[in-house]
Amino acid sequence: MFRFTQLLSAALAIAIATNVISALPSPASSAATIESRQALQECQPVHASFNCDEAVALPSERGLDFEAPALAKRASVCNGDASLCSRLYSNVTYIGAHNSYALGTLQSASSGKNQEQSVTQQLNDGIRLLQVQAHKSTNSTSASAIDLCHSSCQLENGGTLESYLTEVKSWVDSNPNDVITILIVNSDDQPASSFATAFESTGLSSKAFAPSPGAAALAKNAWPSLGSMIDAGKTVVTFIDNSADVSSVPYILSHFQNTWENPYNQISVPFNCTVDRINSGSSPTNMMYLVNHYLDSTFNLFGTNVFVPNTAQIATTNGYNSIMTDADNCASMHGSSYPTYLLTDFYDQGNGSVFQAAAAMNRVAYVAKPIGNATKSSSSSSSSSSGSSSGALSSKISLSNVAAVVASLALASSLL
Repeated sequence: MFRFTQLLSAALAIAIATNVISALPSPASSAATIESRQALQECQPVHASFNCDEAVALPSERGLDFEAPALAKRASVCNGDASLCSRLYSNVTYIGAHNSYALGTLQSASSGKNQEQSVTQQLNDGIRLLQVQAHKSTNSTSASAIDLCHSSCQLENGGTLESYLTEVKSWVDSNPNDVITILIVNSDDQPASSFATAFESTGLSSKAFAPSPGAAALAKNAWPSLGSMIDAGKTVVTFIDNSADVSSVPYILSHFQNTWENPYNQISVPFNCTVDRINSGSSPTNMMYLVNHYLDSTFNLFGTNVFVPNTAQIATTNGYNSIMTDADNCASMHGSSYPTYLLTDFYDQGNGSVFQAAAAMNRVAYVAKPIGNATKSSSSSSSSSSGSSSGALSSKISLSNVAAVVASLALASSLL
């Protein structure tokens, strides 16, 4: 028989043993420890802002206090390819849509049209640079009072900036793993605050990338990686060609302080890739650059040279060989670096060859897919609508197009 003291000692021993067993790591927490340790061993920082030590923390070796936290979210595919996540924004080539808002058929190119597809379709197809030309509107009800027009709002009015940015914002929300760029030609030298009004009212400012406070320009090797931008949810880069004011609108950056361009309105090949437009005092050595890869035709109208897209050569101009010849020439002239941006007219002509060339420059696999929307959204009779494509690539000037040009010149003359 046990005496009372022996019973008490036995009970105490059982209690101690029970506490020790309950304190041991459970199979689940042990598995979490092993899984976290493996994740830490496998972790590789694919972008500068990603910290493996913060992303994966081992639980206490005793397994008593907490479970392993989940891995921090990071992009696994960026702009369509995993290998681009670690690439600096400035070291990727993006295909751009010249006057992306100016929609119509090839036949209407001479009256201010440069694209056939809607902005949403452009982005769906792979366009990652949207170029627009902004003019002050005298009759707009939008808060910014900015319309997107090609040279003259009488010739080509693509609607309000707010309407355009609303469409872009919708696409950006649906495609969080893609970084896009907007390039604004500020034709009437409007203040950056006017553009900020449109960005803020549409919500696109919440997606806009801004460098460190007060930074108007970044050296080419100082841009963040695509992955870090995507992880931060800042996937829209915006440039303006004049009147940038980063002290008040830090996400609308000076185009020519960050990027130089080759000549535009070129009418013959091979394309010229000399430095043509750059901010005064800037050196092109450590800057991004934009290639204007669209061929124009010109004709004289009452003593004025008028430039229109050379649609007769558009399939050749947008062809893989033409683009790569141009890009290789530029790279040979400028530090073996391919252009950051390559601007095109009617990018959908060529059956995806513009994107095939971009894939080659980015050293990623090209995946062919149908380009453009064959049905298009509406008739081309409206200046802001898309029209059905025609196989006849003609650069002839119709009477109606000449009339539109004359009207534009007359308006311009009246303003002088």
